[in-house]
Amino acid sequence: MMSKTSRAYQAGDYVHINHLYKKVTGTIRSADEYTWEWLETWDGPGSVWLTFDDSREPEDQLIGQYSLIPTPFSFWGNKYLAGKTENCMSHPDFRGKGMYFYHEKKYFEEAKKRFQLFFTTTGDVARGAPGKVRMKLGYRAFDHWVTYSYWLSRTDLKEELKSKLPGFIKKIRPIASILATVIGKGILWHSKSNRSNHCPDIQRHGEVDAPLSQIEALWGKNAELYGISVDRSETYLKWRINDNPYQTHYYLTHSEEDTLKGYLIFGIQDKIIHIIDVIADSKSEVIFKALFEKLIAIGKDEGFSQVKCYTASKNMLLTNMLQKSKFINWAEITIVQGFKKQIREPQIFVYVDESVDSMQDHWDGQNWYLTDLVKEGRPYVGRAIG
Repeated sequence: MMSKTSRAYQAGDYVHINHLYKKVTGTIRSADEYTWEWLETWDGPGSVWLTFDDSREPEDQLIGQYSLIPTPFSFWGNKYLAGKTENCMSHPDFRGKGMYFYHEKKYFEEAKKRFQLFFTTTGDVARGAPGKVRMKLGYRAFDHWVTYSYWLSRTDLKEELKSKLPGFIKKIRPIASILATVIGKGILWHSKSNRSNHCPDIQRHGEVDAPLSQIEALWGKNAELYGISVDRSETYLKWRINDNPYQTHYYLTHSEEDTLKGYLIFGIQDKIIHIIDVIADSKSEVIFKALFEKLIAIGKDEGFSQVKCYTASKNMLLTNMLQKSKFINWAEITIVQGFKKQIREPQIFVYVDESVDSMQDHWDGQNWYLTDLVKEGRPYVGRAIG
């Protein structure tokens, strides 16, 4: 006979959590990786609530988890603590039985004592399940992610294009190859046009020598201009970026007269440079473009296939800056989307507590400046279970 109990995380529960995590995602996570992400964050332990069924085998008794990673947010310079849903999961044996929703609903109310903002970021792999749960709790479907790329390798671009062509074209290999070649040439020509090929004095740093205190000062000066975004404190950046056990990160900094005016954080995976975050003093287009150009130059010199940046579709500031630096949004290349525009399902869901004092419209997506800094920080593979 099933006997269910639910409670907050207790010491040692990570063994049960990692067992369920492997069952759901197929990913093995070490104790050190779990400790970084959940027990020793920049703001202390994350919030984790668990449901157990003690009638099952001892190693398989955890059947549900609702969990939130603390994330600092700024609303036009005013600071709030957000809870990002991550690793929320139910045991495969209990899916579709209504158990999980009531577990999250119960502890969502408890979580409001700590957090003023809640958000969920999902990928396509999750098939909308996290969003459906959150909508029932009062979250709003807010936006979706878009991908901007600057291609450096003609061969890799051609192969990527071929993989995205409609199925009936891919079956005719000679035509698919010719079409991918033609489209690729157009993309590469577009990327090369109107580039200055001039990079000012921009410095590259590793995690050890990154000027985090200067970045925090730059952000503090500009936070109001960037509307709603992650609060780039030194403590958060050290935890999220520098202490991250999954990825190595690098920084580019642009200074004038020894004063930091802009920075960019990037990581590298599978021949791709991923832009994690970028900020320019006074939202300067010149500084944005200089940072992008320097990163592209690094990519060319070191033989990478592309530079990629993810952001929310309504983030007009960043998308405009990327477009002006000749990055391409895949969704705007109609032919690789099957000759028709795709309707993207929401991937970003937000709940804003009434305690958040905002003089401007926080439901206007153009007021949000979202980069990969808001994400979990794991490699760009695996299953989304937000």
